[in-house]
Amino acid sequence: MDGVSHGSGPIDVYVDGLAAALRGQRQHRQEMVTEARDSLLDAAEAYVEAGHDPLDAQRRAVADFGTHRQVVPGYQAELATLQGRRTATWIALVLPVMTLLEPLMWWDTSWSTDRASHVYWVLVDHFQYTSFLAAAAAGLAIVGFGWGSRFLRDGLQYARLVGQATVVFLGMHALLGATVFVLSLRQWPAAATWPPVLIGMVVNTAAFGYAGCLAVRCVSATRRPRSQPATA
Repeated sequence: MDGVSHGSGPIDVYVDGLAAALRGQRQHRQEMVTEARDSLLDAAEAYVEAGHDPLDAQRRAVADFGTHRQVVPGYQAELATLQGRRTATWIALVLPVMTLLEPLMWWDTSWSTDRASHVYWVLVDHFQYTSFLAAAAAGLAIVGFGWGSRFLRDGLQYARLVGQATVVFLGMHALLGATVFVLSLRQWPAAATWPPVLIGMVVNTAAFGYAGCLAVRCVSATRRPRSQPATA
């Protein structure tokens, strides 16, 4: 490989442009770019062994690989799929656990359920049911990213739909959860200083916040690729 290494040669310029054009999780993006670089170097090495000078070998390898306009959509679709699967997996696994553990926030309290209004319990039930329904939907989404991908015409659009649906759900779910919590405080003000409640709120906020970040990244990964260099 040393025979085709030129620091800022055609391969480095091409790979830098590819990295700048892609959106997605950093680790996956770096892995893709590294694989592309290795493939280009291997191709250039083959040209050198065939008698071409190193610089020309790099140019030929880059030309064979394809322009950024040609290869970026495929890479971006894969990144979007990975991010979509990651988002759906978080919702499918973490949301049910958080919902099942929420009663511990009120464990060993002096709050009596007799104080709760009918509206309060309707909201609580709705919060729990939608949590499990969302987890089930996320599980189906994971199947779509895996086995079901053979039936999808546009994987990028599917990942965008998953990301957007997750953003909407989390926003509505967070609003519902906040409403339930405020009603709980009105009925039992001491909850504002009850350690299990405070710990539960921190954990819930962190879990939902991270889910929101994943969903936003999923939507971002499905946007049109960044502008390509003129040499692409």
